[in-house]
Amino acid sequence: MYEATVSVVKENNHLLDYVKGQLAPCLKEIDGVSCELDERFRSCYSLACSDTYRFQVQRKLNDAVSQALTLGYKNVYVRDLLGLDSDNFYKNVLVNVICVFDNDYDRQIVSRLVEIDQNVCIDGYYNFRLGAVKKKWSDIIRLVSDNLYVLSDNSLIVEFLQYLLESTPSKVKVLSVSFEGDGFTLYGSGSKVLEPAISLAKSATVEEEAMLNILSLKPQRVKIYHSNPLSDDFVQMLSALFSTEYIEVE
Repeated sequence: MYEATVSVVKENNHLLDYVKGQLAPCLKEIDGVSCELDERFRSCYSLACSDTYRFQVQRKLNDAVSQALTLGYKNVYVRDLLGLDSDNFYKNVLVNVICVFDNDYDRQIVSRLVEIDQNVCIDGYYNFRLGAVKKKWSDIIRLVSDNLYVLSDNSLIVEFLQYLLESTPSKVKVLSVSFEGDGFTLYGSGSKVLEPAISLAKSATVEEEAMLNILSLKPQRVKIYHSNPLSDDFVQMLSALFSTEYIEVE
């Protein structure tokens, strides 16, 4: 029997929720079991499965924990360095884009550091094992901190995002984004449903996550389908960056 417990400080419990969400389909498929435990300052998630599936589950767990570190904790790190809270749409989008940038490379490095044994402390890795990765993140953040005035003006944030877009290849010609309920769906060519990217920011809104995906895909045109009103910030940023059509649906 293979067993493992993943834990994190309660203030970053959303990262443990992400890990659980990533492991749930795998455990269901192999008849594994899991349980949760809330301690005073920590949240814990334990799982178990037959030894037959040990390496399959370990790979999935390693990937989920690595993502929690290179996206979720990178978001925490960037906000701490820049001294930002999470109440400004423009700043949140900028931080989330920076955090997703080069994530595949970061995840490759971190996945080699994460050891999926019986106890995996996510914040422990962040605090004590990511020194070299944090230095790389600091070098990237210095580009922003050296020009901190950018963060004081929404129009300058848009210009900075335009600069980042110039070095990003377009991944889809026309992107349709359908807002429904408390989420959204992305459609590419031929109405193909696209897998959305996530920021793992602690309190990201649906519109912030949608904007992150639009920026990451860099479409030539965007179609927005919505039944509820969109925020002024979302509309203004999107219209400034992309050729956009808004379609209200019932």
